[in-house]
Amino acid sequence: MSVSLRRLIRVSISLTVSLSAAGAYADNSMDQRDNLSTGINERQKAELSVTPGFVSGSSLNGLLRNYYLGRDNHNTPSRRDQREWVQGVYLSFRSGYTDTPIGVGLDVHGFYGLKLDGGGGSGGAGLLPLDSKGAPESDFSAAGAALKLRGFDSLMQAGDQYLENPLIASGVSRVFPQTFRGVTLKNYSLEHLTLDTGWIDSTRQRNQSGQSHLTTSYGTGNKAGVAADRESASMSWLGGVYAVPGGITLTLYGGQLSDIWNQYYAGVSQPFKLTPGLTLTPYLRYFKTRDQGQRQLGNIDNNTYSGGLTLSGAGQSLTLGMQKVDGDTPFDYMVQDDRTFLYLGNSQQYADFNAPGEKSWKIQYQTSLAFIRAPDFQLSTSYTRGEADLTRVDPNSTGYGYIYNAAGKDAHHWERDVALRYGVPDGKAKGLNITLRWAAHRSAQGYTAPGNTRGNSNADEYRVIVDYPFSVF
Repeated sequence: MSVSLRRLIRVSISLTVSLSAAGAYADNSMDQRDNLSTGINERQKAELSVTPGFVSGSSLNGLLRNYYLGRDNHNTPSRRDQREWVQGVYLSFRSGYTDTPIGVGLDVHGFYGLKLDGGGGSGGAGLLPLDSKGAPESDFSAAGAALKLRGFDSLMQAGDQYLENPLIASGVSRVFPQTFRGVTLKNYSLEHLTLDTGWIDSTRQRNQSGQSHLTTSYGTGNKAGVAADRESASMSWLGGVYAVPGGITLTLYGGQLSDIWNQYYAGVSQPFKLTPGLTLTPYLRYFKTRDQGQRQLGNIDNNTYSGGLTLSGAGQSLTLGMQKVDGDTPFDYMVQDDRTFLYLGNSQQYADFNAPGEKSWKIQYQTSLAFIRAPDFQLSTSYTRGEADLTRVDPNSTGYGYIYNAAGKDAHHWERDVALRYGVPDGKAKGLNITLRWAAHRSAQGYTAPGNTRGNSNADEYRVIVDYPFSVF
């Protein structure tokens, strides 16, 4: 990716990839972010040092995004595949701050998505909203705004905003990013430490124009595949990240999804220089989830562990990861409809490898193609294999009974992902970015992917994403 593209997207919707966080996000195939990333944590901290000036510090930037997603569901009983193709335009206005003791600013964003093809009515790929018959709408749009205040080494936002932490994050691996409505506060008083707290009561998902109630990714289905009434009125959290540049990163968070669960997270990574050009980064992460309040998804007692090693150098990296889910329910998380920011080491493009009792391992290789004189190309490939026990699920569970499979004692599945990205380095098309993705998922008898109500989990998924950023002022 070119330096100019990286700089421009960071100004508008910001892109960030850091070695210290290697393995911290799902997939890590070019961070599975498809170039459209909020980078909210880094951008917010940088705003504290912006020179005062509401107008002089403002900017209006945008992104043209052309996105195709096709999924071939092998032998699906409904014989329904998902195919959608959309042209989108995204605009982001960010003001500066007033020259007052408490600086005041405003962020406004808006987008429009136009259907180019809906796969002959076979929608459901997550790019477009669906009508009452399940067919993709012809277009959709939305806009949102957030008031921002800065002072005393802190930044507060109220309104529609992007979030990124282990418990709640804005999914971005479709045409447009997801937003949440609420109030957040971050403090940077201590060196290397970011304190984070917030409260939200609704979300605008990736293919919606309006707001939705808060739900989870796996607790909203039933045996018929119809969403059940399992909504939450609000979510709140408190946490912090201690990160030394080139050193240790320690993350601790706790949060509550009202009447559903309390969830806690702990993670650590530490890079070690083996040679001047070779770095080894081990990482460990732990989630603890327990039912809470009215227990609208039933009993939840889940511990999920993931960890691994990333060896990097000379523009290449090799990651080996392990993951274990300990519980009679899957590892569940706030709905974002994709795995872009999921802090689960072995979660991939298609599957999360998060079923009850599941053990999985992953190997992944990423490189630039400079060694064949193509430095503007990036290649990533990975393979993940897991074994779950779907008989552990209580078939009468309010939220997760539909996952039970009497033949799923030793349910195996695997996934293979390949991604190739090219960034135009110069000329009139400088900044243009093209990403190709392919994911293949296969399962053995007795395995049904958690949340997969199509009756089959053998699939091939293809994505083509073309991005072109621009700046108005």
